[in-house]
Amino acid sequence: MRQNILRADSVLLSYPIREVVVIGKELEKLGDFSMVWENIGDPVAAGEKVPSWLQDIVQEQVATDQSFAYTETKGAIQAREYVLEHFSDKKKCTVDDILFFNGLGEAINKIMGNLPKEARVLVPSPTYPSHATAESMHAGCSFISYELDPNNDWEPNIEEIENKVKFNDHVVAILVINPNNPTGSVYKRETLEKIVAIAKKYDCFLIFDEIYHHMTFEGVKTTLLHEIIGDRPGISMKGISKDVPWPGSRCGWIEVYNSDKDENFKGFIDIVLLTKMLEVCSTTLPQIVLPHLYEHPKFEPYLKARADKYQRRADEACAFFADIPQVRVNKPKGVFYLVVELLDLPMNTLESVNKNVRLYLDDLENNSTPADFQFAYELMGAEGVCVVPLTGFSSSVTGFRMTLLQEDDAVFTETLNKIGRAIQAYYS
Repeated sequence: MRQNILRADSVLLSYPIREVVVIGKELEKLGDFSMVWENIGDPVAAGEKVPSWLQDIVQEQVATDQSFAYTETKGAIQAREYVLEHFSDKKKCTVDDILFFNGLGEAINKIMGNLPKEARVLVPSPTYPSHATAESMHAGCSFISYELDPNNDWEPNIEEIENKVKFNDHVVAILVINPNNPTGSVYKRETLEKIVAIAKKYDCFLIFDEIYHHMTFEGVKTTLLHEIIGDRPGISMKGISKDVPWPGSRCGWIEVYNSDKDENFKGFIDIVLLTKMLEVCSTTLPQIVLPHLYEHPKFEPYLKARADKYQRRADEACAFFADIPQVRVNKPKGVFYLVVELLDLPMNTLESVNKNVRLYLDDLENNSTPADFQFAYELMGAEGVCVVPLTGFSSSVTGFRMTLLQEDDAVFTETLNKIGRAIQAYYS
């Protein structure tokens, strides 16, 4: 090209959840086997059938002319009214403070990308990659993070959060993912109240990714941002793609709280809306489906049955890994993922399924390969299971994340056995 068209900060772009798939697909071809894909939270790909009542709702709505039209830039009014009535707080939010996006990935990029480069968002570690990458790309440098503590059920380190905010006045917002992806932790109310207090003390706004707010296990309750935010400005992120098996809907939204309490924050939200106007609107169909989905009499029992199923998977997996001395697992309280820490992880190899796979891995792995990435590659080459390395979630802790989505009981149990064999062989 006559000019360099690559941004200097393009090296910060990363999405390991899908990047491992490229390697996994190549290993499938070389090894002539079918990979077990534990890398991504797609229940349909894991065998879950879309319920007929949901299909009926979608078919009914797609038959209307409205589903083919634009919506308002902020989103379909019936969807925003429903969100305000059932998921938000009218004392802190109005129907005009709700904005729909094509998935929360777009919302994340719009929020991070419209901040001034010098304004930073403090993100958790580990974190969902879209958050860390968007924060890095907007700033043009590495993200700023606070640790989630595996010795304390992955709860946020409150002292570290306050120090990071106190001694870096470029931090303007604190991000919390609750219930948490990847760890499955659901934070204590007092922990979240302390984070809100820090934001108030240092005049920051809050961003809570709450897309898994419905996906908690028996006896576990999520504390939502609107319940504790007080008069602080803040943003809650939610969506439909975790409540039903419809991740391809790409239907997420933000609820903006207390925008009238700070003119600067209100101006920022106005800019986010203006950049959304350049795209006209988000996809209409899932928005007009939304009220019908949540009001259907089969939704609540269906949601509970799904959560119960994931809890059974978590119980089985935690019991399995408890017998392996090289790992540590915190039992999740929600979502459909499990983090497995690999303690004192060495750099080793496993016996690959054939010579071609071995040669490919030898070429791929080098001295700069993170330890848990190497384990993930070797796991794919030896046992045909694809997981996401934990350091791919911007974590200083080595390990991996797997899903709890597999519909077939026997396949899930065999997947655990494959991973267990690989761990024991890798450490030996």
